[in-house]
Amino acid sequence: MRVITALSLSAAGLALAACAPPEPAYETQTLAAPTCDASLFEGLKGEPIEIVDSVNTDLVVRVLAADAFVPRDFDRNRLTFTTSPGGTVSRIFCG
Repeated sequence: MRVITALSLSAAGLALAACAPPEPAYETQTLAAPTCDASLFEGLKGEPIEIVDSVNTDLVVRVLAADAFVPRDFDRNRLTFTTSPGGTVSRIFCG
């Protein structure tokens, strides 16, 4: 009798599992990340640092003062401008 009960429970469990909705298939998509190319902005060297406000880019833009510490946290989607003591763009680099 116990064997029949155990078989009946196993069959019921399989029947319920067959009725369960299928697991959703997740697709991982990678979005094309902006690519930093500082050479595109080389023409801004020597311009007043305020020109950076008009830069049209999908990159994160960071401005560092002439005497500022340059952190070593690299972000491939960040464009960094440094200023000269006179307030002009002195250096442009990615990171």
